Amino acid sequence: MKFKIEILPSAWEDLKKIEDYYLIQFGMQTAIKVCDHILNTIERLEDFPDSGSMTVDAWLNEQGYRMVICKKHVAIYRKIKDSIYIYHIADTLTEYTKLFY
Repeated sequence: MKFKIEILPSAWEDLKKIEDYYLIQFGMQTAIKVCDHILNTIERLEDFPDSGSMTVDAWLNEQGYRMVICKKHVAIYRKIKDSIYIYHIADTLTEYTKLFY
C-alpha cells in the first residue's frame, strides 16, 4: 500500500527558508541539491511510512509524530490513516521540537 504524502504549508515555508539559506550561502546548484535530497527522503515515506524514528521529544512521540533524517535536516511527520502529513522541516542542530509549542 502506498501512502499519500501531504506537505503542509508550514513545512513548505521551512523548505523555502532552507532553500534561501543555501542559495545565499552556496549558490543555486547547492540549494537545489539540498532541497531535492529532502524531498526525495520524504517521498520514500510513501512506501515505508514507519521508516522514520521517534523524535527527541516525549510529548511529540505521544502524539504520534515521527521524524526522518535528511542528512543535516529533519522532517517531522505523522501518519494518519493512509496519509503522511509533513509538519516541519528543520536543521538538526536547531531546537526543532519547539516549533510545536
